[in-house]
Amino acid sequence: MFSESEYQTVWMIYLAASVCGWLVWWQMTRWIKWWWLREPLWVVMAVLLFTPAYVEPMQPWLAPAFIVWLLDTLFSTGDNAARMLGDLALAMVVALVTYVGFACLRAAWKHWRGRNASAPAAN
Repeated sequence: MFSESEYQTVWMIYLAASVCGWLVWWQMTRWIKWWWLREPLWVVMAVLLFTPAYVEPMQPWLAPAFIVWLLDTLFSTGDNAARMLGDLALAMVVALVTYVGFACLRAAWKHWRGRNASAPAAN
């Protein structure tokens, strides 16, 4: 397969390409005016690009879960599709729940700031 240094080099190249791909996605979705639609799309793409998973259960090698799922589905090359879909679903749920939590905190912060700004100064 790969030596350890080749494996890490391939991962660094993939991560750099994924960051570029995510930035392109970010630019493509910037025109969407509704933040409650635009920002979850960013989270979904980040999960798809950056979620790693074990290719073989007892091996130390990781691969991008979406790429493995896509290759297994398109070419019927292995039996990893269901496991990769499960890993992606778990990562997606965790990321979206975390995003909803941060969105609620942001809404509460805006509400609190707006309430304090409209209160008269006590001088």
